[in-house]
Amino acid sequence: MIAHRRLVSTAALAASVLLAAMPARAAEKLIVTTNVPPVHWASTQGGEPFMKCVKEATKGDIDFNYFPSGQIAGFTKSLDAVNDGLAQISYIVVSAQTDKLPLNGIPILPELGRNVVEMTRAYRKAIDANGLLMQEYAKNRIRPLMINMFPPYQMMSRADAMDTLDKIRGKKISSGGGSLIVTLKALGANAIEMAPSDIYLALQQGTVDGTMLALASVKPYKLQEVLKSVTSDAHFGSAAGVWSIDTAVWSRLSAGNQKAFTDCGNKVESELAVWVDKWTEELKAELTAAGVKVTSVPAAARPAMAEKLKLARDDYISRIASRGLPAQKAYEDYLKALGQ
Repeated sequence: MIAHRRLVSTAALAASVLLAAMPARAAEKLIVTTNVPPVHWASTQGGEPFMKCVKEATKGDIDFNYFPSGQIAGFTKSLDAVNDGLAQISYIVVSAQTDKLPLNGIPILPELGRNVVEMTRAYRKAIDANGLLMQEYAKNRIRPLMINMFPPYQMMSRADAMDTLDKIRGKKISSGGGSLIVTLKALGANAIEMAPSDIYLALQQGTVDGTMLALASVKPYKLQEVLKSVTSDAHFGSAAGVWSIDTAVWSRLSAGNQKAFTDCGNKVESELAVWVDKWTEELKAELTAAGVKVTSVPAAARPAMAEKLKLARDDYISRIASRGLPAQKAYEDYLKALGQ
């Protein structure tokens, strides 16, 4: 009996020594690509906290190789990077993917939501409903993980304020693609599609008269150095960068790791939305201190401008519907998610 106990004890000791000597299972490293620089708030307040959260929630089972600043894929290639296997997760620039994600251009149309918190909640609700917007992501072999909505877009000028239709009409104004270009044309501007990284030089050299962009994008691209005035309370549309994962990669993750991605995405996108809204208000004071004139849209100019923005929404929906897509249904579903 004593000999048997010694044998069991010796076997247990040998097994424990063997287990201790075995190397720990290596973390699965996923390649993450984004076009924004590492100092951009979409990275410091969004992407990086999200990756940290997932790594901690999976106890190091998931790790990341992060490639910002378009090292892997630029502004218009964010979706191709995942589809072509260059990365497993990408910051999808929705406005630059109108050819593949046209229905997801609806949440960034003008005057849909008052702030980032409201827009983020509505977009999340629409995606989680597994309706047309989510189905469009699935069709492109990606699954959205975290929503990064931008504050409502404003008119920014290298000269006098562009806060009425008369002051906007005929001006060369840059912005991202998709619905943003449709909005600029509805306002009577000469729309120029341009990546954010190119705007500084275009403004400095006078290639454009202004840009339609979120206040939160001014400092990351140092535009305060070349701007003279910005509006502060308009809603000319928005932008969304949706951190998304390849569906095949998603499918092979364990249920626990999938839950970590989902929980971290919901947590960080909510915190990010609150932070961006707060920071946007602070930016108005910072821009004023930097010598940039911050203006409100005059009350008398608002009705005519609202009419043009409605035309922009209708025009975008019509264009998408003409491609045989259920644009009107997707729009109505989104309005319900927004509570309108």
